Amino acid sequence: MKELSSPQHPLIKHLVKLRQNHDYRWHHQTLVLEGIKLIAEASSLLTFKTILASSAHLLPKNVKAEKIILAAPALIQKVSGLQSSEGILAEAPMPKFSNLYGKKYLLALDRINDPGNLGTIIRSAIALGWEGIFLLEGTCDPFNEKALRASRGAVFKIPMRQGAWKDLQEIIKVNNLQGLVADIKGVPFEQVKPSSGVLLVLSNEAQGPSQEAFSIGSPITVPMSGEMESLNVSVAAGLLLYSLRQKRELL
Repeated sequence: MKELSSPQHPLIKHLVKLRQNHDYRWHHQTLVLEGIKLIAEASSLLTFKTILASSAHLLPKNVKAEKIILAAPALIQKVSGLQSSEGILAEAPMPKFSNLYGKKYLLALDRINDPGNLGTIIRSAIALGWEGIFLLEGTCDPFNEKALRASRGAVFKIPMRQGAWKDLQEIIKVNNLQGLVADIKGVPFEQVKPSSGVLLVLSNEAQGPSQEAFSIGSPITVPMSGEMESLNVSVAAGLLLYSLRQKRELL
């Protein structure tokens, strides 16, 4: 097991840049995970390129990595995006995108630009039995450090794809899905009875759905009391994902 002591070491600079820079991250096709629990959850799914830890005791059981390096807590803090690091981080391969064909419960995200919301939605999709996520233009990077923390590693557990509206229309046709669009002016979701698989579009809560969304499917909404106009998109996502999946299973 190697030890690292210099803050100027190329590995430290590489990890900082991976965490902070979208283009650099996508060029290298790797990302940085931080924290004992997140790394432990991902360790059952992949082999890490590098693990940097302040102590060997922090390493998850049976973890697989090309390199494991011990470093002073101050060096790990230099890489970390957290105010107080847990003393362990890892460089992991970026998950490969899927074509999403053959899936019956898909979620499309339209300009979801808050990484915390994005990560929470991805985590909810897995918990509620959805099978894939389509990321439309304007949606933030799912491998952003905040999105990774909010998803609790869920990005490694669900198929994802990036693309345009025309690609989404093709998936709906090939998979024989019923398209639905979350929109404040839609019909209450209780009235919706999916007859086949479902593709649900969730959009930026401030701007609402893109015009192209309404060519995908019918608008639905979460009914609310008159005191509130809208819900946070991740809250609405949880309600709709649960309801639509339950309705389909009861048919």
